[in-house]
Amino acid sequence: MRGIKPGFVLIIAIGIVVAAHPALAQQDGSVLTTLENSVTTAAKGWQTTVMQAAKSLFWILAGIEVGLAAVWLAIQTATLDAWFAEIVRRIMFIGFFAFVLDQGPSFAKAVVDSLYQIGAGGGSASPADVFNAGLKVASAMSQNAQFGLFQDNALAIASVFAMVIVVIAFSLVAAIFVAVMVEMYVGLLAGMIMLGLGGSSFTKDFAIRYLVYAFSVGMKLMALVMIAKIGSDALLNLTNQTGTGNDAFVGTLAIGGISVVVFIISMYVPSIVQGVVQGVSVGSGMEVVKHAGQAASFAAGSATLAMGGARAGAAGFSSARADGASFGAAALKAMTQGIGTAGGALASATRDQAIGAPGSFGTSTLGLANAKLDQRVAQKKSANRP
Repeated sequence: MRGIKPGFVLIIAIGIVVAAHPALAQQDGSVLTTLENSVTTAAKGWQTTVMQAAKSLFWILAGIEVGLAAVWLAIQTATLDAWFAEIVRRIMFIGFFAFVLDQGPSFAKAVVDSLYQIGAGGGSASPADVFNAGLKVASAMSQNAQFGLFQDNALAIASVFAMVIVVIAFSLVAAIFVAVMVEMYVGLLAGMIMLGLGGSSFTKDFAIRYLVYAFSVGMKLMALVMIAKIGSDALLNLTNQTGTGNDAFVGTLAIGGISVVVFIISMYVPSIVQGVVQGVSVGSGMEVVKHAGQAASFAAGSATLAMGGARAGAAGFSSARADGASFGAAALKAMTQGIGTAGGALASATRDQAIGAPGSFGTSTLGLANAKLDQRVAQKKSANRP
């Protein structure tokens, strides 16, 4: 086991991913639907308890409100007409917020459901649908992941990496979807206690904020559903329209990039929409710029690592041909050596980052991997010199 190189393990892992792509389409995100249903059931179990506490709080505050009004009128030695007008005003006030307390949860749920349907465009949308869309895109791209001497290996490698990026990106979007759904159920449930504060004119704003919150979380959910559906539909259409040759290579890279864009937009735009409804600023475009810079740094590091692996592969090809190997054997050795060298450098860098090895502090994993790759190439050149 000690003789197995990390690069060889990486090659085996890529082969397993490619060989398992027919089973990829058979998987689904039903576990996300199960999780959503579990949260819904648990939330409904607490609704009665929270509503009872809210009603008790409401009538306590209503009694205090009426008592304070009576004391104030008595101090002012108000006339009978003033007493009658104040009683009518308090009855209307308490009656309105008692109606809000009784019908507020149903009204809030109806608002959220309506906005959810608007975002879904009259169809169906769920975290499982978003996750399944990512699997469908990855399954369609797996048709291009065919390695061999007479195959487009560059397209195959791009397809494998794009498949991984798409699945991860859409899994994260589905996770955001689940988080927003949980926020909706738990937030609307816990916020019911705020309706009990409508019994007093001093705290009635909290009850109004509950309704504003219901509308804001509905808008957030609507924005997320729209982004998820538009992004998944666009990627599915782009996957079906990829051509051959250079167009297929560029289209594959575009699919991976667009999936990252969809994920970043899903992180920030729904919260910004919610903040607009609540009248607060929860973020700016600089967060997107920051993450875009991180993504660009990751892409640059990956490209540099790939170029280093390609150089190692070219050196292996030249060495094999110089030793009299056939073209096919030399090409196979070049591919194995290139992927093995890059994968070994990446695995070594990951290990050093995990254990905090000297020289790894303050550096990124890809940056450390590129440095190790350069060292290995330089060592091989020195060893080959007479």
